[in-house]
Amino acid sequence: MNLGPIELFLFDIEGTTTPIAFVHKVLFPYSVQKMDSFFQTSVLEKEWKEKLLEEARNDSTYKGKIGDSPEDLSAYCKHLVSVDRKSGPLKEIQGRIWKIGYESGELKSLMFPDVPEFLKRIQSSGKKAAVYSSGSVQAQKLIFEYSESGNLKNFFSGYFDTAVGGKRESSSYSKIAKELEVEPRRILFFTDIKEEADAAIGADLRAAILERPGNSKQPEHSYLRLSSFESLNPARS
Repeated sequence: MNLGPIELFLFDIEGTTTPIAFVHKVLFPYSVQKMDSFFQTSVLEKEWKEKLLEEARNDSTYKGKIGDSPEDLSAYCKHLVSVDRKSGPLKEIQGRIWKIGYESGELKSLMFPDVPEFLKRIQSSGKKAAVYSSGSVQAQKLIFEYSESGNLKNFFSGYFDTAVGGKRESSSYSKIAKELEVEPRRILFFTDIKEEADAAIGADLRAAILERPGNSKQPEHSYLRLSSFESLNPARS
C-alpha cells in the first residue's frame, strides 16, 4: 500500500500496538493490587501529592476521606482507576508501580504480532516512529522495553503524553509536529478512536484507524482502516 510522502509514523498504544485487554485486564488491576504497598513504602514528592489532593477535593464523584495518609491516597487512586479517569497524578503513580513490576519480571507487555516487524521496516526505510498516548511517558517506555517481543523502546525517536494536551485537541498534534521538527502533513497518526483522528487531521496530520480485536466500533469515517500493519510499506512513502 502506497502511503504517500510520510516521514514519521505516530502511534497510539492501547488498541493500536497493544491489545486493550492487556491494559484493562492486566496493567490496571496490577496497579490497584500494588497501590497500598506503593504508598506505604514509597515517598511521593510534595508536588505530586498536592496535585492528587487538589484533584480529590474537586472530585464530586468521590465520597471517601480526603487526606494525605498512605491509606487515603491509595483509596483515592483506586477510585480513579475504577472510573477510568485520565488523571496526571494517577498516571505518574501507575507508571512507578508498573516500573517495579516490569523490572521484577512480574509484568511483560503484549504487542500485536505485526508491530515488531512494522517497526523494523520503518527503521530500515530511514523513516521515524514516535508515540503519543494518554499513559505517562515513563509507562510508554516501559511497555515497549519489557515486551514479550523483546525491547522495542529504541525504535521510537519521541514519546508524548497528555502533558502536550488532550488527544482530542488539534493543538496537541501541532505541538508534537513542532517538537519533532516534521511537517505535519508528513506525519501519519495511528489510533483506534475517530475523535483522535479528527483532532490529528485538524492539525494537518494524516490518520489511520486500527480495527483490532477488542476495539470499540467507531462512527462512520473516511479514514484508512487497518486490521494490522502488514500491508504497509514505509519504504514507498
